[in-house]
Amino acid sequence: GIRRGPGNCTTHEQCESYCENVNNIEECLAFAERHNMLSKEELKEARQIAKALREGAELPGGCTNKQSCDAYCSDSAHIEECVAFAEKAGFMDEKELEEVRRILPLMKSGQMPGGCTSKEQCEAYCEDDAHIIECVAFAEKAGFMTPEEAEMVRKTGGKGPGGCRRDECDAYCENPENQEVCFAFAKEHGLISEEDLAHMREGAARIKEGLQHAGPEVVSCLKREVGPNIIDEIESGT
Repeated sequence: GIRRGPGNCTTHEQCESYCENVNNIEECLAFAERHNMLSKEELKEARQIAKALREGAELPGGCTNKQSCDAYCSDSAHIEECVAFAEKAGFMDEKELEEVRRILPLMKSGQMPGGCTSKEQCEAYCEDDAHIIECVAFAEKAGFMTPEEAEMVRKTGGKGPGGCRRDECDAYCENPENQEVCFAFAKEHGLISEEDLAHMREGAARIKEGLQHAGPEVVSCLKREVGPNIIDEIESGT
């Protein structure tokens, strides 16, 4: 006889249509698990939704499939309802929930960068350097950046010496070969004064000179207290 799937479906289209309806999730999930039809990630997500529904959670706005749920939740007016379901289903960890709680007031008042409505949209919009000022203002309002961090991004245009991004700049400037570029960048953008720059250079020179007259016990103490590479770093000027 004809092999029948969930809801007695017999074709791919019939089965897909039946299983798109979340009301049939238990039957379809059991069938999919039995026949290894879903990836680990898809199985995990389906189990989470099924569990939340069993425990009394209701899908936002009474949506019944991925398309209608995505459409309902793309409207910022429904964001709280959608976040509540995502929390019950375990789709968001505490850190993500905290981020959403910060964003909610801004989303509800229409202050999202470029009017973005999802994490993916917002990240794509804010990766464009043309939107840097708008996105920094949003990040500051949401508490993702301190006023000092926001001001630094405004001064630098979001890029550091050598075109580095925030996460890359520490490593870039720790390289002795980039020291002058980093100093020049800091000076140019008002991140360090000429006086502070002179003091730093003077201090480095004094340390280097002092090391030449230091006894072995001083060298040993420095290595022990500051780090085994400290002498090389002083000699190289880093």
